Amino acid sequence: MRIWNKRNVINSLITVIILVALYIISLNNYLLFHTSAEIFSICIAVTIFLIVINSQEFIDNNFLIIIGIAYLFIGFLDLLHALSYVGMNIFTDYDYYANQLWIATRFMESITLVIAFIFMNYKRKLNTNLIFITYFIATIAIVLSIFYWKIFPICFIVGEGQTKFKIISEYIISFILLISLTLSYINRKRFDKTLYKYVVFSIIFTIFSELAFTFYISNYGLLNILGHFFKILSFYLIYKAIIEKAIKEPQKAIFTELQNQVNTDGLTSLFNHRYLYDQLEAEITYTFQTKKTFSIIIFDIDHFKKVNDRYGHVIGDKVLLSVGTIITKLTRSIDTVGRYGGEEFMVILPNTGIENCYHIAEKIRIEIEKTDFCQKGINITVSAGIAQFDNPSIGEKYERISILANDFVNIADVNLYNAKSNGRNMTIGLK
Repeated sequence: MRIWNKRNVINSLITVIILVALYIISLNNYLLFHTSAEIFSICIAVTIFLIVINSQEFIDNNFLIIIGIAYLFIGFLDLLHALSYVGMNIFTDYDYYANQLWIATRFMESITLVIAFIFMNYKRKLNTNLIFITYFIATIAIVLSIFYWKIFPICFIVGEGQTKFKIISEYIISFILLISLTLSYINRKRFDKTLYKYVVFSIIFTIFSELAFTFYISNYGLLNILGHFFKILSFYLIYKAIIEKAIKEPQKAIFTELQNQVNTDGLTSLFNHRYLYDQLEAEITYTFQTKKTFSIIIFDIDHFKKVNDRYGHVIGDKVLLSVGTIITKLTRSIDTVGRYGGEEFMVILPNTGIENCYHIAEKIRIEIEKTDFCQKGINITVSAGIAQFDNPSIGEKYERISILANDFVNIADVNLYNAKSNGRNMTIGLK
């Protein structure tokens, strides 16, 4: 938790530094501020697209697929908006293409959010090529309507400021965003908490941005600056949402799967020999520190070879699986149950003395003895050897914990051998 807080503090500081730097730039050169702010947003938009398009096989959320593809075209229109801004002198026939592009882009962004929430409940994964082509056609239509056909309504008039179309459009966009905010609440159970938080705050900042651009008078005013700040924050939060879902979750899933493969037995899904020894060493170290005790049980299925010979290895595997299930069921959540090897199982019992360990071993032994395995009249028994680790001072003569762990297991192993030598189906090791 401490690392998580530290990371968030660093991210917050970087964000504040960027926003303060942009504000200082705006006081000295507004055109540079506007270009920097837009480029920052455009870079985020393109990054969102690249992450989604390259991680689409891991993303099972149609909302993020639509958002990821749409932001490429939103970023492209924002680039045209930045290049056509007053003072850039790239488009010289008309000074206020930027305002038209702004409205067109925000309409695309807000409508995209609504569409994304609607298709979020669509059971099948959407066709990314179809989404891409749809946005490509829509973007071309917007560009032609502004630059070539010149049929897009005027949004800013020198000396008068924003047109009624521009102001009404900002309100409509804000209303569409409120619809998307409502849809996000309705679909909140389909998001994990972190993802939902990023999406909601992104929409809220987009609404703030639209409201700021609704009331501004000058292209160089304070509200214009705030509008761009809110836009940057909105884009950044969508970026964080995409990172969380497209990169962190798959990485976590892959890491968890690799851990499971390393630490668990393929047949029983119990912990394997390697993990059991790691846990033993951890328990011994803990015992040195706390002066507490712990115990272990090693079970061995009696005459298991006869089960395999008579019923086959498939049934034998099912018996092993059932034995593991019984042991797990009759132990505590804090105990570690694993397949020690072959037909042997080990249980590590923290904070448990030898008498309690014996009672647990006997309870498991009796339950296994009376179980009808595979509903085929297969009855088996187990022998058990137990041992208690309660003398931390013996560790002083050992240079390595691993050697001590081996010697401790040998005590239980010897008791198991004695149980099998004395007639099987018993527990030995109680002092």
